[in-house]
Amino acid sequence: MKNLVALLCLISALVASVFSYKCHSCLSLNSTKCNTSEMECLGDRCMTVIQYLCINGHIYKSIYKACANETLCNAKGSARVQNFRFRFYAKCCTGELCNTDGYRLPAEDPNPNGVKCPSAYCTGILEDCKTDKKINCTGSMNQCYEFRGDAIDPGGTEMEYSVHGCMNSDACKFNFDCTIGVTEPKNKYLKCYTKHNQGNSSE
Repeated sequence: MKNLVALLCLISALVASVFSYKCHSCLSLNSTKCNTSEMECLGDRCMTVIQYLCINGHIYKSIYKACANETLCNAKGSARVQNFRFRFYAKCCTGELCNTDGYRLPAEDPNPNGVKCPSAYCTGILEDCKTDKKINCTGSMNQCYEFRGDAIDPGGTEMEYSVHGCMNSDACKFNFDCTIGVTEPKNKYLKCYTKHNQGNSSE
């Protein structure tokens, strides 16, 4: 019986060591560095999410570290329009406390990809921002999007937005839900669609 108890204790310890790891944990809004603590995770994967957000010339670079969210791992999101650019990258790693990464956002492909989307940026309204302008999409941004919502940026400014622009599949898939420090209290609307338009473009 003692041997059985000892064996069960050993198995429990091994299971705990396999399924319980520590990851660095921190959140820093509008900064590329954050002071980390440690958190217990059910699994051996950790994650670092980095974000670049530019609204009307105001740039917010943010970083978040925690246990891995497997649905986000390796996602690279991009969206842009006249006065708005948004990018994020979720990097996952395997092993205890492996998410030691600094702020490293993969380079963006600036080359046009043949997709043209409506280009509009309105503030202070939640109705459709009408436009006849087009924008040349670049890199992985192969979809058009329309967004309307009341959002608070990492600087604490709340504003109603209605925009049209270019977006890639990861940004569309996660519906801006992976943004760091951006909250959308009401009236959020995001529509992604594929549209190959020919005609004049406006940057």
